[in-house]
Parts: sequence; C-alpha cells; structure tokens
Amino acid sequence: MSKVGFIGVGTMGCPMASNIVSKGNELNFYDPFVQAENKSKLENLGGKYCSSIKDLLDDRDFVITMLPNGNNVKDVCLGEEGLLKQEKKDYIHIDMSTILPADSIAINKEFELQKIKMFDAPVARLVNNAIDGTLLILVGGDNDKFGEIKPLLETMGSDVVYCGNSGSGSKMKIINNYMSIVSNIVTAETLSLVEKSGIDLNLAINLLTTTAAGKGHLNISYPIKVLKNDVSPGFKNTLALKDLKLALEQGALDGIDLSTGKSALKIYEDADKTEYKDLDWTSMFNYMKEINKIG
Repeated sequence: MSKVGFIGVGTMGCPMASNIVSKGNELNFYDPFVQAENKSKLENLGGKYCSSIKDLLDDRDFVITMLPNGNNVKDVCLGEEGLLKQEKKDYIHIDMSTILPADSIAINKEFELQKIKMFDAPVARLVNNAIDGTLLILVGGDNDKFGEIKPLLETMGSDVVYCGNSGSGSKMKIINNYMSIVSNIVTAETLSLVEKSGIDLNLAINLLTTTAAGKGHLNISYPIKVLKNDVSPGFKNTLALKDLKLALEQGALDGIDLSTGKSALKIYEDADKTEYKDLDWTSMFNYMKEINKIG
C-alpha cells in the first residue's frame, strides 16, 4: 500500500484518484475548487480531504498533481504555500498535468535542488478511460526510479510508457495531441466535403476507414516505405499535389473552406520544386526533416 497525496480532483483527477484509493492505497486529496460531488465520492471511498498542501503532505510517499495548466502547476509546486515551501522532502512528485515541456523541466530542476525526485507523467485517452483505469500514461524522469512509481501509475492506466528523461513525457503528450488535434480538423473538413458533395456519409466513412485516409499513415504507408528508408515512388508527391488541387477545387465549388488542405498545398508545392517531386509521398517525412534541419 502506498500513501498518496493527490492535488487536483476535477474531471480527470477525481476518477484517477478514485482508482488509487479503491485499489488499496491510502489517499489524501486537496483541491481549493473541489466540487462537492467529487469530494463526497472520494471520501466515501476512504480518501481524506485536506484543507492545505501542508496537511496533504503529512506522511505521503507520493504526491500527484493533476492541474489545468502550467501556471497552476507552478503555483502548487513553487508558490508561497507550495510543495517546495514545506518541510517534508522525502516523497516522489508526479505531475500528470499537460503543460509545456520546458515548464516541466524547469520545475523538475527546482525539485532536484531540494533532493526530491519528480516525474512528468501526463495522460492520454478520455474520461471514460480515467474512470475504468485504462489511461495511457507517458512518463519522463529518472529511469532508475521509474520502477518505484510504475505500480502506482498502473492503478490509473493500462499502458504506462517510459519516454525518457525529464520533460519527455510532456513532449510525447504534446506530440500525440498535435497529431490528433490537427487530424480532427482534416477529418471534419473531409466529412463536410462528403456531405456537401451529396455522398452518403456512412458509405464514405466505411470506405475511408479501409484506406490510409482513415487508418492513418503510421498504420499503412509509412511502415512499408519511408520508415524502411524506401522512398521509391509508389505514389509520387507530384501526383499527391495534383489530387490535392482537385480536392481544393471541388471544395471551392461546393463552398467548403478546406483550410488545412490549403496549408498542405503550400508544402507540396515547395516540395514539387525539388527532387522530392518524383519520390514517394511518404518521403515528405524526409522533406520536413530537411527543411527543419533535423538530422
């Protein structure tokens, strides 16, 4: 059994804390803006509500923060009444908030100065996963100490992945979110084009989920081409550019603003002026690395 302090029991934090205490751990929790329903739920499970960070620390082995933004994390960790202002130092801090990696690294350095181990461990997936304990947890920090926190994290997540040193968990979370959030707009634009075109939406969805469009390039095209260092043309970038122009023209005729496609058009047009023109479309990974001076 671990003695855990949990700060931030909102929409995600409450079910995460619930899993910690319901799986046999001792829980102190603190949130100055706690909802009465969440407070009652955690107390009914055996959790103890604390009125301050000082009271929460008590004899804790681990302290978890799950807060809305970086400023909240800085205040809870570095503020006048924050964690680092307290006398107790013999615990491991795990920040599960989604914040800028540079902030995670900077806060970790402050903990290091006081000989306190800190990990960044933001979560992915949805509220339902927080409820049933099947979150994806992305961890950055000292690999030698990772084994000490993993059992606790596994009370909240079915997949706990060590990503590297301090800040790596936060970086991987933001990378994952970037791809997911941008893909969401492409999906929304695509389905808008479907509906405006008069094609049955269910028919289109069923078709799209059989191709790279729906399954994703990381599942379909990249593993068999560019990730194997093979950019010989299967589907040339110049043909991708041609087809993208056709889609944008159709969108214009239908009155659909395909903003994401317009952004992609500029990149494909620039690549079309180089040797990438006649390479496989997955070679755009290499092109992006080249223009961003990576590797």
